[in-house]
Amino acid sequence: MNLRDLKKIVKHGESDIVEFKASTGQLNRAVETLCAFLNKNGGMLLLGITDDGEIVGEKITDNTKRDIANQLNRIEPHADIETIFVPVSKNKDVIILIAKPGANGPYVCNGRPYVRVQSTTKIMPQEEYKRILHTHKPKIDWECLTTNDCAINDLDKGLIRKVVDVAIASGRLTEIAARASVTEILNKLELLIDGQLTNAAIVLFCKKEQKQFIQSNIKLARFKGITKSEFLDSKVLRSNAFDLYDHAMTFLDFNLPVAARIEEGNPLRIEIPAIPYKVLREALVNALCHRDYSIRGGSISVAIYDDRVEIGSTGLLPEGVKIKQLTQKHLSIQRNPLIANVFYLCRMIEKWGRGTQEMIELSKQSGNPVPHFEEVTNSVLVTIPFKEPIRTTPIALSSSIKLTERQKLILDMLKNGPLNRKSIKEKLKDNPDDRVLQRELLVLKNLELITQEGGSKNIVWALPHSKY
Repeated sequence: MNLRDLKKIVKHGESDIVEFKASTGQLNRAVETLCAFLNKNGGMLLLGITDDGEIVGEKITDNTKRDIANQLNRIEPHADIETIFVPVSKNKDVIILIAKPGANGPYVCNGRPYVRVQSTTKIMPQEEYKRILHTHKPKIDWECLTTNDCAINDLDKGLIRKVVDVAIASGRLTEIAARASVTEILNKLELLIDGQLTNAAIVLFCKKEQKQFIQSNIKLARFKGITKSEFLDSKVLRSNAFDLYDHAMTFLDFNLPVAARIEEGNPLRIEIPAIPYKVLREALVNALCHRDYSIRGGSISVAIYDDRVEIGSTGLLPEGVKIKQLTQKHLSIQRNPLIANVFYLCRMIEKWGRGTQEMIELSKQSGNPVPHFEEVTNSVLVTIPFKEPIRTTPIALSSSIKLTERQKLILDMLKNGPLNRKSIKEKLKDNPDDRVLQRELLVLKNLELITQEGGSKNIVWALPHSKY
């Protein structure tokens, strides 16, 4: 394409297949438009043309080309976008990005689908997204792909063994599995294909954050009041599914109040959480198992307000499942059957297709309002109301902090100096599971009673302000 051809295109102005942007400073919105072109009839985006059709061009550097490539990576699944540079003056070019109608749609940009309506770009309505999704089914599920750069040594082998041990103890695997190698276990669970790890294996067991998928993350937040206007606490974590589950449950445990009562004839107090833990557990496990991991910008979110907890996950419900069916008996349709199967083996899922119903039943039994399910902006959101609003003062600021006996023992042993987790475990007589101990340490850390020091391979725990 030359300058004469460019002028002809510009003369006709913007349309449903042509859009102008004055500079690469508008790349963020420009890529959303390219996503919209891919989802419909294709189109052409011109960078270096003002809204009124003036050809101003842009100075092209290596950084310019790198920025364009990085921005195009926001589109999922991957699409071939043709890039053309048309000289318009001595040192400036107009950049033309051409998107042909995509064959693997619906396409999303940062987890959101877009569509072109005349000469404007808008978020695609959910019904249209579903229609395209159902007519462009991928040949292979994302979790079965091997589009990762991990090796078996990047996986948490200890965690894999623990899953097998729990599965054997619950009768969901035979004793033979205990004698199998990690490679044999992965093959048995269909997490290894022709010697290559599936994406499901990475989501479940990858221990290296830098090699974990960027979408394998969870956002945790405690808001003041009933809106998102003010944070009391906020965290974003990227890790494997089991670590994300542990961090989320610890965060919920830390931020939700627990009432207590004493019954006649029972010397132990009975603790009553604001929301039954099994309800929170089911909502969280469902989010981890059934979310759409193919959306690169996706995540799971856990938000605590004064009147409710909201747990959201990227991706709409699997084909064949409607929101209204979640509150009644329905078929179990697995979006990620490999991931769900591992959760089932280690008893984090008890019965297929019963999770949402059990959440409702458990809420009713405890006298709590029932959860509400909805699809919102390409995601599934579960809202779990409190029976009564909770206070906005974080637990960490409370003057009466109640610690478990194990937590008290940990604080006592750290008086003699910093210790790593292995040393702490050896000194505890009840020999807690590594994940249980990690949860106790995180609770103490969140209460600002201990600190975490050192690098990822040399972490030690210490009392605040201790020197070593």
